[in-house]
Parts: sequence; structure tokens; C-alpha cells
Amino acid sequence: MRNPMRTVGKAYLLVLVMAASAVAQSRLQSGPSPAVAGPAYDVSVGYSYLSMPISSAGRAGLNGLDSSASIALSPRWGATVDSSYLRTSGVLSTPHQGYVLSLQGGPVFSLIQHRNTRVFVRGLAGGALVDGAVPVSDTSYFHGWLLRPTYTLGGGFERAVSGNLALRVNGDYVRTTFYDTAGSTQAQNNLRLTVSFVFRLKQHPHRYSAQVR
Repeated sequence: MRNPMRTVGKAYLLVLVMAASAVAQSRLQSGPSPAVAGPAYDVSVGYSYLSMPISSAGRAGLNGLDSSASIALSPRWGATVDSSYLRTSGVLSTPHQGYVLSLQGGPVFSLIQHRNTRVFVRGLAGGALVDGAVPVSDTSYFHGWLLRPTYTLGGGFERAVSGNLALRVNGDYVRTTFYDTAGSTQAQNNLRLTVSFVFRLKQHPHRYSAQVR
């Protein structure tokens, strides 16, 4: 498990370094960012909450970090790579910790884009490592980990708060896989909410160019 954790740690560090660079550049500019041609890029980091169903036992709440890197090929279409690590110290009534480590990518489509606000939908696919526990009785439980393909369908909105900084809220349906009480694999229908800061490294001409008043 150390290697995946190190990889995620390096990814978060890279996002933070890129974000700091974007903020530093925005402070050096005395006016609005000039219009540029070509794809637009951004990175984000923020807080995420996942409601994960446990077979025959209810739902567990997991909290953690989410980071992403996106490219907008046009004002409507783009793509994103998303990584998250969410955990809980105890799964429902068991003393076993649980976590979900995921890495996904896919297309993003902007439904509405007006001044400083954007509404979008997205579809992602990749892999997820799920570690958890399933209560078998009042005194015993089954636990383990499972690495399987996963996909996400969702959407959200962004609101620019400055030239290079925006606030993004995502709501997603996340499909993962874990064991049931018999030890067989079973699909999980998770709900995830993410609030993050977006650092725009490069913008499309006239996109979010209006200053926040």
C-alpha cells in the first residue's frame, strides 16, 4: 500500500506547486489576464465527502482530499484527470478503518457558461482501491481490500472569484466494487460531494475575463 500512497502524495504535491505558481503569476500582473489562443489549463484541490453503502449494514461516510488537472480544448469540451483519497477511522460499528483511493479521467462538457459562472457535466472512468469492512454479527465482521475498475457520472458549477482563481462544487455518482457478507464481490453505488479551489494556469480568450464585482 505504500507505493500507491506515495504516488497520490506526489500528485497532491505537484498540484499544490502548480497552484502556487499560478497565484504568484496572478499577483505579478497589474491588470486582467490577456487573451491567449489554444487550450486552457487548470488544476484544483479541495475537500471531498463520500457516502459509501456497506452490504446489509447501511452507509459509511468517508472524508478526504480530491485533486484534478483539466484541459479545455474549446469553450464547451474538455477533459480532466481526477484523483482522491477518502477515509474513515471506523466502518460503521466495526473498529476497522476504511478508505477509497481512486484515479479516473474522462470528458467534460459545459452546459452553461455566462460571465464568471460555468455549469458542467462529466463522465470519468479508471480504477479504485477500496478497503473496508462488512459486519457479519454484533461481535464479528469481515474485512479486506479490492482493486477494481470504477466510473463516475456527475456535474457541478464553478464561480470565478478572481482572474485566476475559482470555486468549484461537484456532485457525483461513483460506482465501485467491494465484498458482501458472503465474500462475493458486489457493486457499490456511492454519492460524492466535492468543494475545491481551482487555479487557472491558462484561459481561453474572453473566458472568465470579466472581473468579479
